[in-house]
Amino acid sequence: MGAYSRRWPLRRVVVLFMAGLVLVGLPPGRARADDAAIEQEAKAIVDLFGGAYDDPKLADYISGVGARLVQTTSMAKQPFTFTVLDSPVANAFSLPGGRVFVTRGLLALVANEAELAGVLGHEIGHITAHHAESRERRAAIARLGVGLLSIFGARLATPEIGHLVQRFAGVGGLYYVERFSREQEFQADVLGTRTLAEAGYSAYAMSSFLGTLEAEMRLDNKIAGRPADDARFSMFADHPRTDERVKRAIAEAGTLPHAPDLRRNAYLRKIDGLLYGDNPDKGVVRGGWFIHPTLRIAFAVPPGFQVENTETRVIVEGGEDAGFLFDRAPEEFDGTPEAYLAEKSQSKTGDPIQHLDINGFAAATVPGQVKSDSGAVVNLQLVVIRADPATLYRFVFVYPNRDPRRFVDLYDKVAASFRRVSMADAARIKPLHLRIVTVQSWDTVESMANHMAPGPYNLERFQVLNGLAPDAALKPGRAVKLVTE
Repeated sequence: MGAYSRRWPLRRVVVLFMAGLVLVGLPPGRARADDAAIEQEAKAIVDLFGGAYDDPKLADYISGVGARLVQTTSMAKQPFTFTVLDSPVANAFSLPGGRVFVTRGLLALVANEAELAGVLGHEIGHITAHHAESRERRAAIARLGVGLLSIFGARLATPEIGHLVQRFAGVGGLYYVERFSREQEFQADVLGTRTLAEAGYSAYAMSSFLGTLEAEMRLDNKIAGRPADDARFSMFADHPRTDERVKRAIAEAGTLPHAPDLRRNAYLRKIDGLLYGDNPDKGVVRGGWFIHPTLRIAFAVPPGFQVENTETRVIVEGGEDAGFLFDRAPEEFDGTPEAYLAEKSQSKTGDPIQHLDINGFAAATVPGQVKSDSGAVVNLQLVVIRADPATLYRFVFVYPNRDPRRFVDLYDKVAASFRRVSMADAARIKPLHLRIVTVQSWDTVESMANHMAPGPYNLERFQVLNGLAPDAALKPGRAVKLVTE
């Protein structure tokens, strides 16, 4: 969560606190996306994924690889942009008009330039086949046709809002993770493999990267206590690709030349020093707490819940359609938290607003509801905390429809955990970076893992980052990735 933003939207698709539905749609027959709408979508994606990553040299390198690929396609003369997003989440996606996005979290997992080209080539394939335009049109109709979310009196028709309901209430769909059809995904694989080969890369690099993604997903699930094959929080959630499908795409694309040079060392040099994990400027998750060193605030994260930290909000998701959002009120409000809720929440539940004292901060809470045009109703609990005369922070806790009472105590504990972080504790939060080091004759997987910054499952993390099988040994002279402070 950034230190300041003019907009603090949650997500889209429903009306909160019975604010009334607004039904609209796109004109019939509109086949191509509007440039202004695409630009708005692009800005929303950049905002949701932490902003653009501040490394001009890396950005130029990624754009250069992308341009090399584009030159082999039918859209060689059209402009493409390649943006690296400041997010630890491994993902990549595209928009009409030649906009391709990759996260720094994905770059940390990529082993070589050929694998990077495989990721970019797949997204370029969606664009050259005009998949992104048809998906944008369907998503826009879904977004506007269901309704506009209103919370605290603000209209929040931003493209990311719908995923709140998609994940928590099973309603609507989020633009940038709305899946392409199986046929479109396969066509992008075929086009991507051809593009890789024509640009001088090995088409098989697409397959090797899938193995790393799967290993990363399994490790993250192990750390979070989820089933190993739970794909909800991984790139597989919106890119449901398999190794067999990529191999089929290579066969479908015809006989392709094999480029033995994967440009591994060239790629590793470019990501040496890459920020790894959470950006402390926007908040980090450490030891079961979300901590924002700049804002000097913190709150507890329940075990097994996944944190998605964005420029404008923190989204904390658990299983069973439960989770909560945390943000800062966008406008100054001089009154008490109770007065804020009375004026902004539009709650129609009939429950009174209650005063709270949270670690010395004045706060208030009131129940609410989400209702969509499909009739689905989700119960909420709002908590507003006065942190200082100019700042209000807000929790929106979302209860699952099945036995919601199970989460009452848990959410109460999260709200009660909100606290101020001392300057000394804030100063101890250091960023983590990837460092590229050369294996010496005496190095082992275990000794290298011990050089990593303290963290859970460092041995497994080292193996995943470097694409090593559990029983693989290190080769002297080979460059490897380490996570260091």
